Amino acid sequence: MQRRRNSLLIGSALAAATLVAGMLLYANLRPGETAHASPAPEILSALPAGAPTLVYLDLAAVRASGFYRHRPNPGPITLPNKDYTNFIQSTGFDFEKDLDRVVIASWPPSLSKEPKKTVAVADGRFDREKIRDYAMRKGKLDHQEGKEVFLFPAGNGASWNSIVFLDDHRIALIEGPSIAPLFANASATDAVGDPARERAARVDGAAAFAITRVPPVPANFAPGGAQSAELAAMARSVQWITLAAQPEGDNLRVSLEGECDNDADARQLQAALQLLRMFGRASLESPKTRQSMDPAAFGVLQSVLNDADIAAAGERVRILVELTPAILKLGEAHKSQ
Repeated sequence: MQRRRNSLLIGSALAAATLVAGMLLYANLRPGETAHASPAPEILSALPAGAPTLVYLDLAAVRASGFYRHRPNPGPITLPNKDYTNFIQSTGFDFEKDLDRVVIASWPPSLSKEPKKTVAVADGRFDREKIRDYAMRKGKLDHQEGKEVFLFPAGNGASWNSIVFLDDHRIALIEGPSIAPLFANASATDAVGDPARERAARVDGAAAFAITRVPPVPANFAPGGAQSAELAAMARSVQWITLAAQPEGDNLRVSLEGECDNDADARQLQAALQLLRMFGRASLESPKTRQSMDPAAFGVLQSVLNDADIAAAGERVRILVELTPAILKLGEAHKSQ
């Protein structure tokens, strides 16, 4: 299992990089005035079309942001991963400095009739020769589609995953021993006919977004142990979810959008979310809650609940929240507990 986690992104190094970068962005991002997200469509075009799940992270924008410069612990991020440490020592690659953008297309079994696969494309600064030497020691060399392909063992070593340089500053990582999935549906280079990319076009310019088709809701759907036919029908109506983050001055604007089957379901979902917010406000106003919460945490949560905009337009429901730098205090307070 450990080898499987480490194989897809050069002996786990880039896998760890992408994971930690995602954690940084969604848990802590505080952009500043100098943060400018790079356009996503160009790097998206390097992926095969038709994926039910797309994730995009502009790490260059994160590094240029006020958040990154003023994060609570500005020292280097320590990864408890021996393989990634060995990778840095062997190749000089460090995701904090060298990885600029990552886009991932995924076909999980629950969302696609196609075989499970994942394709990632990353932009950054890579020492091709050092990475080649490292790959030769950890895996093997192959040639496909006129390109040099590095294969790394997956699982128990009976299968392989692949990495290929697309140019000196761009690499592709493919789940499996063949890079053919990278070129699948290559003729579909724009958003036309690709539902996930159509939705990506709506959030173009965001520092990050994650778009996924919602898996089928099981027949025994009962969140929190409570079964409700009305709640189950509402959940089944949501077909797509889009999460996007965009710097706005010193703050971070976060948008979460659910796309329903029809506008009636969207309005019903909007009403349910507004009711949940009302309950959340009432809970915060409880004297017991006030006494048990850190004042800074209370203030942040109260602001989020009060200021969050919940709107419906057609079949879409959107929650829009603008997070201030005070949100960082929540993470620090949680760590100190």
